Amino acid sequence: MKATRYKLMLRLLVLPIICCATSMAYAQTKQQQVWKLNSLNSIAGHRPEVWGAPKVVKAKGGKKAIQFNGKNDGLLLDTNPIAGAEEFTIELELKPYAAFPENVEQRFLHIQDPNNDKRRILIELRLNDKGQWYPDLFMRTEDASLTLIDATKTHPVNEWASIKLTYKDGQMKGYVNGVEELSGEIDYHPISSSAKTSLGTRMDKRSWFNGELREVRFSDRVE
Repeated sequence: MKATRYKLMLRLLVLPIICCATSMAYAQTKQQQVWKLNSLNSIAGHRPEVWGAPKVVKAKGGKKAIQFNGKNDGLLLDTNPIAGAEEFTIELELKPYAAFPENVEQRFLHIQDPNNDKRRILIELRLNDKGQWYPDLFMRTEDASLTLIDATKTHPVNEWASIKLTYKDGQMKGYVNGVEELSGEIDYHPISSSAKTSLGTRMDKRSWFNGELREVRFSDRVE
């Protein structure tokens, strides 16, 4: 009888410890980062290399954003926020300006190891002559590349919107304002932890973004 009571007490003591350890392990594996773009001196604890003269401006809802001129404004951060992730979500809040035809092709997020151009991710947009933009998402590995783009999926310039790229189980998808618009198949090869991230331009300083970026969110889960 005493032995049975002792075993029961032991189980009651051990069970919360196991549950706590499981929860902690899950929390450690689930990585999320939110980059508030309200400073040129520090973004999520990283000091960016500043190209040109981007500006911090007031945005809707009392928030701040970084404004890029579409000519030579950009930021380079020495970090890869999805390093080691086998699936991920990247989402940006943006306000593209009316910049046709000067800035038809605009790259505003680029993740790549400078020493390995065979693995990279870009989130881009295209402008048309009707005051509209549409998303352009790109992934490259050593084995393949995938571009997701549809010129009929348009959105008005000079308005805030969200654009999201997700990858899981061989499927890359693109969303605008929470609605899925694009999808395709590719096997992702994780980009090294030594990779960098550029905002407002492609990393090799071309295809500049003309507009405002307010926030970037990264997760190693599809959300």
